[in-house]
Amino acid sequence: MNRSTYIGNSAEIEFVKLFNKKKTDKKYEFYLVRCNVTNVKDCYMVRVSSQQYSKLSKRVVMTRADTFLIYSTDKMINGILIENDFYLDEDILTNNKIKYESIVKSGISIKMTDSDSFQIIKLTPDSFNAIFGEYELGAGASVFCLRQNEISKNTAVFAGWKTSKKAIIKKYCNELPELILLNDDIDVSLEMGIYQKLKTFSNNKIKSMIDGNKRIQEIIFNGYYIYEEPYSATYFYKGNEIEKLDYIPFVVTTGSGRSHGDFTIVLKPQLNTI
Repeated sequence: MNRSTYIGNSAEIEFVKLFNKKKTDKKYEFYLVRCNVTNVKDCYMVRVSSQQYSKLSKRVVMTRADTFLIYSTDKMINGILIENDFYLDEDILTNNKIKYESIVKSGISIKMTDSDSFQIIKLTPDSFNAIFGEYELGAGASVFCLRQNEISKNTAVFAGWKTSKKAIIKKYCNELPELILLNDDIDVSLEMGIYQKLKTFSNNKIKSMIDGNKRIQEIIFNGYYIYEEPYSATYFYKGNEIEKLDYIPFVVTTGSGRSHGDFTIVLKPQLNTI
């Protein structure tokens, strides 16, 4: 486990403990009211310790929510809370056969506000296509364009994104006419410049499509339509406050595995915005 993962897990654990110790604190009132909690005494915060099926990636993965609320009147739960210093997670509930009911739309995403490794979402080509309806845009955002000796790698990029240079030229030549030049045998420095424009164009288009579509925002930021409840994240914990999670200012980047054939688009928060 790397340091950022360890610290992230520690932040989730400490939040669960703090909430369960002081759930009647005024600062939690907004959250509890929005979750329609009428009996604070029998509600508890639980850390997600399972992985769940994602309708987007079609596999079992980590969920968008890090914690969620439950109702429980099980007589054993108070003893378990004391035994675990007010910490609860799904494994503890299961292992002790605690009866409970999860509260829908209570999921919270807990992130370190000073972490430069925080990812909002990481999309494989198929996941990207499921959201945006095309592979070409992801390929355009993934091209190599900063070093002349890497330009030849773009053939593998296009293949990894289940498309081709020809398909990208055809799709975007009206918006980016200089793409037509890629059909010819041109100087590599000119080719690099065109790929730089393609990358900028693609990144901007991805951002525009997200900003202009509420459903896409809910998929990306909240995990709605992807996970069964309570595993989407309706709230965000930062600065010791629980806030409604609607939108996180972001930048479009690529994953670190392009050179090894692992093609992904990664959305990260803009610095100093979380």
